[in-house]
Amino acid sequence: MLEIDKKDREILFHLSLNARAGLAELSKKTHLSKEVVHYRLKNLEKKGIIGGYYAVINTYKIGKIFFRVYMKTVNMTTEIEKKFLEYLKENPKVTWVVEVDGDLDFLYVVWGRNIDDFEDVYRGINEKFGKYIQDKFFSVMTNVYYLKNKYLVGREDFTYKLTGGKIEHPVMDELDLKLLSLLSNEGRLPLVEIAKKLKSNAKIVKYRMKKLMQKEIITCYNVKINHKALGYTQRKVMLNLNETSQDSMKKIISFIKYHPNTIYITIAIGQYDLEFEMMENNHEDFHKILKDIKNNFPGLIKNYFTVIFYNEPKVGQLSLYNEKQKINIQK
Repeated sequence: MLEIDKKDREILFHLSLNARAGLAELSKKTHLSKEVVHYRLKNLEKKGIIGGYYAVINTYKIGKIFFRVYMKTVNMTTEIEKKFLEYLKENPKVTWVVEVDGDLDFLYVVWGRNIDDFEDVYRGINEKFGKYIQDKFFSVMTNVYYLKNKYLVGREDFTYKLTGGKIEHPVMDELDLKLLSLLSNEGRLPLVEIAKKLKSNAKIVKYRMKKLMQKEIITCYNVKINHKALGYTQRKVMLNLNETSQDSMKKIISFIKYHPNTIYITIAIGQYDLEFEMMENNHEDFHKILKDIKNNFPGLIKNYFTVIFYNEPKVGQLSLYNEKQKINIQK
C-alpha cells in the first residue's frame, strides 16, 4: 500500500469530476503553490496512483444507449481469460470492462443506438467465448450519478454530475467526434496538444470543447485513481426494493448520494432497481452503509447483491469517429 499525505488527497479529491482543473485553480483550493501542485501531480502519476484522466461522455446525448452484461464463467483458463479481456478492450463498441470477485466474474458495457447494435456485439462475443459463460444477466442504464471522491478526504460534499436521460441526435462534424474520442482517453491533454493531434488550432478546440460541455455531451472530466494502491476496495451493491415509487427512489438516492463512501449511483432497467459503488477500507464500511440504509428506510430493501472490483481494463473509452456514418454528420 502506498502512503500519501493530506495534500495529495486534496489534489485527488479536487480532480474528481474536474480533471481539467488548471494549476492555478488547484493551487487556490489546496493552498499550495502552482509549482508544488505540478510536482505532486507528476509524482502521483509516476507512482501509478493516477492512472489517467478521461472525459465522461453522455452517450444518450449523441443517440447511444448503455447495455450492460454481468457474467459468471466456467472452465475459463488464464490464457482464455486474457484473450477474452483483450477482445473486449479492442472492441470499439465496448466502453467499460471490469473483473470482479464474488458470484460473478466480469461486467462489460456495450454502447449502441438500439437493441440491434447491442445484439451484434453480444453475438460476436458469444460466438467466441459462449462455451465459457455459465450464467449472465443484462440491464440497460438510464442514469448514472458521478460523485466526488469524498472517501479520500472524509468530508461532506454534495457535488455530482448526472448522465443519461432522454436520447438526442445532435448534428456533429468529424472534428467533434475525433475530439470526443480523444478526450475520453486523454481528458487532461493540453489544448495545444489536442489541436496538434486533431490537425486544428487551440482556439477552435477550446470553442468546440466549450460547446460540447454546454450541450451536456461532455458531462465532466474525471481522474482514474488506483484505489487499491491506497488500500481501498471498490464494491458494487445492487438493490432490489419493495417500493420503487418516484418519491421513494428520490429519497434513497439522495441518502446514498451524500454518503461519504459512495462514488457512483446507477439507475437501470433490469434485474435490480438501484445500484451504487463505494470505496471501503474494510468490510465493516459496507455493512455500516447497508445498516444506515436499513435504519433510515426500514422495510425498503427486499434483497441485495454485491461484488468486489479488482481490475478495470477499460474505463469509459469511446471510439466515436468510426461511428460517423451512424451519427448525424455535418458535411
